Amino acid sequence: MTKFYMQYLFLFIGIGSFYPYLSVYLEKTLNFTASQIGIIVSIPSLLGILMLPVWGIISDLTKKQKNIICINLFCAIVFMIAYSKASSFVAVFILMTLVDIFKCSLLPLTDSICTIYCHKNNKNYGAVRAAGSAGFAIAAFSVGQIIKFTGSDFISFYGFVISLGICLFIVPFLKTTNIEENKNKMNIKKDLPNLIKNKGFVLILAMCVCVLSLAEGVGAYQGIHLMNMGAGKDLVGMLTLFMVTPELFFMMKSKGFLEKYGYIKLISISSLSLLLRWAVYITTNNIWVFILAASLHGMAISMMTICAFDFIKKVVPSNLASTSITVYSFTIGMGSAIMKLIYGNLIDSYGMNFIFGCSIAISLMGLGIIVLLNRYISSREYMEVGVAS
Repeated sequence: MTKFYMQYLFLFIGIGSFYPYLSVYLEKTLNFTASQIGIIVSIPSLLGILMLPVWGIISDLTKKQKNIICINLFCAIVFMIAYSKASSFVAVFILMTLVDIFKCSLLPLTDSICTIYCHKNNKNYGAVRAAGSAGFAIAAFSVGQIIKFTGSDFISFYGFVISLGICLFIVPFLKTTNIEENKNKMNIKKDLPNLIKNKGFVLILAMCVCVLSLAEGVGAYQGIHLMNMGAGKDLVGMLTLFMVTPELFFMMKSKGFLEKYGYIKLISISSLSLLLRWAVYITTNNIWVFILAASLHGMAISMMTICAFDFIKKVVPSNLASTSITVYSFTIGMGSAIMKLIYGNLIDSYGMNFIFGCSIAISLMGLGIIVLLNRYISSREYMEVGVAS
């Protein structure tokens, strides 16, 4: 399991080094407008997300997940190096698109390998994912402090490239089973339509959009909002630290919480946590209250993530493991990309408080989906309590 811990740690260090500072870099260093930033943080990721089902299908057809991850790591590194040299809007847009096409597959394909391994060997996926949360928090905070000390944004690029380079050497040594790599391949004509028609799968995806996609969509602009409130770039790192640190606790404990309380209670807590977060954001002008409210993010994201993965394992056949995880990631990513694009345009016209108001409305929609999800689970006795072991 050590290699899985290391893989998640360095993968999230790379992501945490770069993405929390992306919108700030585009606005403060390259002087792009909110609308331009909205395009760059949404459309490239949208195009990358469109490729996710393709990567998942290729993975399930070939059972060569590790080879695909290595190729995509290498390509993401190469295009990120080129991206660091770009300054024009067109060049930044093209290179960001190429980075995201290959980067977007890294986590879902790694999740596919790890969740199957944990399931078959009775290991706690939440503990492994907590290593990723720790890496993200450490990287985001450290990069903010280094940027403040040096005055250079390029440390975020270095963090991404070096960390993913380390992942490139770890991936070949990740443990998999013969079933994962050689057996139980999918029948694309038969199995893919059945996955799309799976009511439980569709409901959990809709819930994830109202929690995970929403959190990511707002997160793309909260660094800019914080700086407009008078904070420095170092406090953007502090904001991310407060967002991610609670994940360490809840990721470690979520399996036990799920066994004790079940899906509906945890998903409800997750949704209500974000609702409270948006309510605080829309009513405060205090920098530290804004940062403290971000701690609700970690609780919401960790509980929703663990519930989603465990739920999907119960309602989706094992031969569709990679495809179901990549469709899950595709849906979340598509939702967040659309929100980023719309929010970027709305900010120019109406400001951030309007965005927080829209987010409250989406969180309320999520509570309605929980009612439907509860009916689905109640009609299936085997799903009413706890984790699939």
